Amino acid sequence: MSEDKKEIKDKKEDSLKKTTKKRVSEVKQKKTRAEKKSVSLGFFVVSSVVLIVTVLVAAYIIFSDRIYGSYEKQSLKTSVVKQGDIISGELCRDGYLKVTSETRGRMSASAEELAGRVIVVDTSYKVKADTFGQIEGSYIVSENMIRIMTGAVKELYTEDEDHVRYVRQVTNDGVCVGAVIVTASTKNIGNTLNRSLTIRIVLFVFMFILCVLFAGMVGTVATRGIRKITKRMETAKAGHLDDSMPVKGFTELRRLTANYNDIIGKLMTIDSTRQEFVSNVSHELKTPITSMKVLADSLVSNEDADLPMYKEFMTDIVAEIDRESKIITDLLTLVKVENQNAKMNIEQVDINGLIEVILKRVMPIADERGIEINYESFRDVIADADEVKLSLAFTNIIENAVKYNVDNGFVNVSLNADHKFFHVKVADSGVGIPEDEKDKVFERFYRVDKARSRDTGGTGLGLAITRNVITMHHGTIKLYSESGQGTTFTVKIPLKYSEED
Repeated sequence: MSEDKKEIKDKKEDSLKKTTKKRVSEVKQKKTRAEKKSVSLGFFVVSSVVLIVTVLVAAYIIFSDRIYGSYEKQSLKTSVVKQGDIISGELCRDGYLKVTSETRGRMSASAEELAGRVIVVDTSYKVKADTFGQIEGSYIVSENMIRIMTGAVKELYTEDEDHVRYVRQVTNDGVCVGAVIVTASTKNIGNTLNRSLTIRIVLFVFMFILCVLFAGMVGTVATRGIRKITKRMETAKAGHLDDSMPVKGFTELRRLTANYNDIIGKLMTIDSTRQEFVSNVSHELKTPITSMKVLADSLVSNEDADLPMYKEFMTDIVAEIDRESKIITDLLTLVKVENQNAKMNIEQVDINGLIEVILKRVMPIADERGIEINYESFRDVIADADEVKLSLAFTNIIENAVKYNVDNGFVNVSLNADHKFFHVKVADSGVGIPEDEKDKVFERFYRVDKARSRDTGGTGLGLAITRNVITMHHGTIKLYSESGQGTTFTVKIPLKYSEED
């Protein structure tokens, strides 16, 4: 039978090792994949700034080109119309169309200013003057010219890829006497735009280089603190937890540094607690063994030991074995309730009945010392709870109230509830807890009165187990005590259990 149990135990251990290795392997694979997908914050900052500036400058070049070209064309149109109006006013003299040398000078000046051409046409559609001198005496008969001469329209403005053209009717007292055509070239606009584009491209290249340098500087400054924290984390990973970082820099970096220091502080506390726990466990387990060895050595060295002495020593050895067993049992219980993956067997529990059962178990111990236990229930309470774990927590509190009480004292237990929580209160007339030790009673292996704790069979783990169990139920436990004035524990636990709390 024992071999079968050993075989089952070995299989469980092998299964646990395989599961652990598998989880470790999965974590490493996830970490590797995450590292492959990760992007440097500095690179992200630099590339983002460069991309944004590039898009903005490119948009500026494209839209400014269109806006500037449109503005220049509008300006050219205004100039063409203005020159056409001026020339039209000088052509009509003495009641008829007349091209004087002065008018020709004005036409030439306008044509030169506009890099274009000025043509004067009379009502017979004959060209009276041409600044190019090419078509004077010829006729211009077109749909637009007919519309101008007949008075269908007073002026026309047209433009094509290379020119803008303004045709205006010349009138005398409202009667048409001819027309003037002013044409201007748009090539200068194109040349100006090309020169402007070249300047803007050069400016863009300069800004791009400046932007890359600036973004690199910003990225370096922004990630400097993170790099320092990362380096400190790598140091902490190697086991050096004694270094904290000064809180300075940007607001976000200050928060990150403060959180890092808090985590390092907690890790140092955990490490210190772990070392203290190992030391306490070693001491607690070693003490019974030392006692048993002393007793056994005494029997071995005493050749005249009789049967009653053997019985007395063996009784003491059995007591030490029981004590060792209790310590180990409490340690295993503590490990189970501290395990984050510990399973909670949640069900509807009658809290009134649970406390009554606990009180019945404790009553014989109380009767031996004349301690009166009073129980008051204000209402029936049904709550979502793990009955086994919760029973363990309440048993520890109530048993402590009896064990660390005075003879002929009392223990008052009460149960109440509101719409959301149920409340358990345990008050005793015992020895109480000094003010400077209240925060320590929930620590593992801590005892207020070490000598009395050993006499009562306490291991110093009961309240640590109790607090963990209540925390697992998303509840709270508080104590109120004065040295020599008794102790009161109050427990508050939700009626409905939720995994998300």
